[in-house]
Amino acid sequence: MTYNNNTPKCTLYLAPSTIPNAGLGIFTSIALPSGTPLPGGFDAAIPISDMDFHNDGSHDAEDYHWMFSEYLWSSASIGKVMEYEAEKTSGFSWGYGALPNCHFWMINVMESSCDFDTVGLTPENSPGAGAFTGHYNRLAHAYEDVKAGGELFVSYGTNWFTTRESYMGLVPGEDDFEVGEEFIETVSELFESLVDSTTVKDDVHYMRQVREDFWNMIVNSPYKSRPLAALPKAYKTAVRAMDVGIMQTEEELATHSVEYLEEHGKCLDHIHPQNSTIPHAGRGAFATRYLPKGTVVSSAPLIHIPDRDILTMYDDSEDGESRDLSKPIGQQLLLNYCWGNPKSSMLLCPYSHGTPFINHDRQDPNVKIQWMENDDRYHNSSWLDEPVSFFDSEWTTKLMFEYVALRDIQEGEEVLVDYGKEWEEAWNEHVKAWNPDESYVSPHELNKDYDLPLKTHEEDASVYTDIFGYHTGTDKKSGEREIHRIRARRPDPNNKNDGFVYDLEVIGSGNYVKRVKDVSRSQMHFYHKPYKADIFREGSFRHEMMIPDEMFPNAWRNL
Repeated sequence: MTYNNNTPKCTLYLAPSTIPNAGLGIFTSIALPSGTPLPGGFDAAIPISDMDFHNDGSHDAEDYHWMFSEYLWSSASIGKVMEYEAEKTSGFSWGYGALPNCHFWMINVMESSCDFDTVGLTPENSPGAGAFTGHYNRLAHAYEDVKAGGELFVSYGTNWFTTRESYMGLVPGEDDFEVGEEFIETVSELFESLVDSTTVKDDVHYMRQVREDFWNMIVNSPYKSRPLAALPKAYKTAVRAMDVGIMQTEEELATHSVEYLEEHGKCLDHIHPQNSTIPHAGRGAFATRYLPKGTVVSSAPLIHIPDRDILTMYDDSEDGESRDLSKPIGQQLLLNYCWGNPKSSMLLCPYSHGTPFINHDRQDPNVKIQWMENDDRYHNSSWLDEPVSFFDSEWTTKLMFEYVALRDIQEGEEVLVDYGKEWEEAWNEHVKAWNPDESYVSPHELNKDYDLPLKTHEEDASVYTDIFGYHTGTDKKSGEREIHRIRARRPDPNNKNDGFVYDLEVIGSGNYVKRVKDVSRSQMHFYHKPYKADIFREGSFRHEMMIPDEMFPNAWRNL
């Protein structure tokens, strides 16, 4: 990687994790004081709904191959809008939500929930509505001071590990590290007493060996526990921990030198997200700095989906308890963020900072995708020779795309890649067939514009059939109550900025309907009803991006 004199160097890297057997991790090359926003801009999150229902099975029982289960966040952690979108929804957040590892004694990154906004694109005005996620602005900041070269860690929650003990073993939590800290202090006192009681030189050397053997016996005990797993495995590290504590030794171990990152890491902050310049595209990726031709603009690990049909969604059967295979109703939104080939059932879905924001340009793309050169740490090129069936039993990411600059890219320029001929033809057909829905009401626009008068039930009983609202009382005890009906609207007698006040019927405890008067707009918030959001609308655009035929493995051509 070369830079001109005015080009700031990378501040965020993908590199081998400092946690043994954890694969890749994410590192900062600059010191990050607590509270500092992290480089790379915001994350977005893709909602993924009712996967077990649509596949008539359980991904936990491996009834179908669903590697995304290792990367998903609960809808509650993403934001309330996602919680209401479907019965069971999780969110795939592709940057700080997917790249960092978890170390409970070293949590140094916190992420906010998502905002929701579709940059003004709705079924009323854009064929792109429902084709991209509106869950965005998931911001990350340093929760603790992080040294230059430090690995970044987020909390997965203890349940993530306890449900994976069968193949991950006992992973220590924060309380376990505290127990380990107390234990190592006790052992340190024991070792010191042994040294103090020994004066003969040969005995001192012998006693040192005894201490090392004793420590190895402890950490290699067949009786496993989480506090035991929190102890340093190497005796040299244990001696250091006896001096400065486990926290300090873990922090020292969780660091690469900046020189190592520059030589071996993959830069993650060459691009950042903002509103796209491409009509109907939503958000896009833009160059953070000048990127000369040939620069690896982004490197993205790939989550494989061997059978693309698992993303098909179905209507309910007559009993409402199972799917009706005769009634497919669309595809998961995730499809639009994955790469494939018409000759294969395989999909590859990249995750990296900003990479899924990269939009399409067939005539003048400024980046291309290519396979990374073989590197056991990042990309196993032998997998390109394996049949699709091989991936049914693989639960790690060992493939990686590089997005390479086809020409010089200026700072602030939008980064664009060719999605392929098939994708462009499908999009053009979609645009031709698209018709605006003039009856559409956006709950998110209602939430942004308090001056917009709401229609009462008497004025139009059907106008809000696809959305619902909550009334938040002025005191904490009243909480949120679902709005049953808007009974009346009148100008705000107190001349507040809201413009109008409303009389509502709300659903109280015991499901009884209660009337509430003089409710301001700031006390109301609206959401789509389940399965009524733009992404569920019939005809919303769905198509995978196309891996060029010349780079697509022959071994994967199973269709």
